[in-house]
Amino acid sequence: MKTMKPTLLEISQFGRRLGTRSEGASARRVLLAALDALPDGGQLALSLEGLDVLSGSFADEAIGKVCQLLSSGVHGDRTVVIHSPSADLVEDLDDKLAQRKLAMLCRVGGKDGDWRVLGRLARPLVETLELLHERGSATTKELAEELGIPANACHNRIRRLVLLHLVREEKIAAVAPNAQYRFHAIPG
Repeated sequence: MKTMKPTLLEISQFGRRLGTRSEGASARRVLLAALDALPDGGQLALSLEGLDVLSGSFADEAIGKVCQLLSSGVHGDRTVVIHSPSADLVEDLDDKLAQRKLAMLCRVGGKDGDWRVLGRLARPLVETLELLHERGSATTKELAEELGIPANACHNRIRRLVLLHLVREEKIAAVAPNAQYRFHAIPG
């Protein structure tokens, strides 16, 4: 699967202290335009560098609602990730995503920082996502074998991760009666 360089969008362009829903609604329009401008399979990386405050109201209105739209499938195979200089800065976003029963990936601590999941993701899904990140890519069968679970249970897990845009799928074969897919960790 071809990986594309993420398109970086600096959230600090909206101010250093982001607190209101109306500010978030204005920012959301810019985020959606940037997301729509990406080719299918593109990734929008939202940088929180330079922010002093990211309130829950702004975060929910701008980022939470974009994440909600993304999980509905409106934006195709595009993904959104967060780059944050600190874990403190994304605490409110984490809470807002959890309230919406959504999740997204966040790199904390700069370009060499660790990836973590923001929002709500059941432990079995986190376990599957972590394994896929370790491997880079895998089929459902390979993941099921390594996790020691039935293939149908693994399939259900991976489908949820795809719907949340936390992993990408690539059709590798059209074998009757079902197509076969390889799943890829994001970011690439």
